[in-house]
Amino acid sequence: MNYFPFHIGDYLSATRHLSWDEDAAYRRLLDAYYTSEKPLPTDLRQVFRLVVASTETQREAVETVLKEFFELTDSGWVNRRAERELDAMRDKQQKQRDKANKRWQKPAGERSNASAMPVHVDSDAAASEKHADAMPPTPTPTPTPKKEEKKETRKRDLSPSLVVRPDGVSEGVWVDWLALRRKKSAPVTPTVLQGAEAEARKAGMSLDAFWRIWCTRGSQGLQADWLKPSERPQPVATRHDIEPEWRRRERERNEAFLGPAAIRRTDPNTIEAQIRDITPDLLTGS
Repeated sequence: MNYFPFHIGDYLSATRHLSWDEDAAYRRLLDAYYTSEKPLPTDLRQVFRLVVASTETQREAVETVLKEFFELTDSGWVNRRAERELDAMRDKQQKQRDKANKRWQKPAGERSNASAMPVHVDSDAAASEKHADAMPPTPTPTPTPKKEEKKETRKRDLSPSLVVRPDGVSEGVWVDWLALRRKKSAPVTPTVLQGAEAEARKAGMSLDAFWRIWCTRGSQGLQADWLKPSERPQPVATRHDIEPEWRRRERERNEAFLGPAAIRRTDPNTIEAQIRDITPDLLTGS
């Protein structure tokens, strides 16, 4: 096969997490797959030789890609997407071969009277009846049915394989949130995770707590502005907000001695009382 469709968007979405060596290994494995039009050998040494993986780092990259994007079968390492493209190519080749056979099997008079048939000279004919069974060249390009592509894209968007559980989120909350997204037919992508983290920060709470409320509500989405007062984190009392026992006893004793109107509390650490200047009384002797 000298041509295969390469959808850049699909490839980048599925391989964005690969390292430089893993990306190069995947491209070479696909080239070898389409060139031979059959699964890759089960023997890893043969696979290394096909993609010229000579260093230990390159061989580790090849093994990583094989385990993630290929399936080991009795016939070799199989890539399902590549098999669909090869089947589409073979189907188109078969249709072309059937058309050629049908044309050369027509009666001679019918062939000569066909309005669309060019003048046929036996000595110069590029194709003949004995060549009708030959494999026609690979079509360029090989179209991919639009319906199948849309279905595959939708399936890829809904798959959480491209994302990992964020730090600080418990396994139970993570599983519940993924189940909710599947139920709502909503995508699970790095962009969705970044948006959820931003809303959690805006609400002043952890992503784990934010997702717990999200799963409890059972909604497709959740924003910080949608939280109820009871769902928002409650402020934590500081040591200045809690009156010590000794200060409470002192306050009550002062209030009992001076009276409620003679004391005004302005600060947790300060008690102010009304003081009368008695100097004039001392001077007059009264």
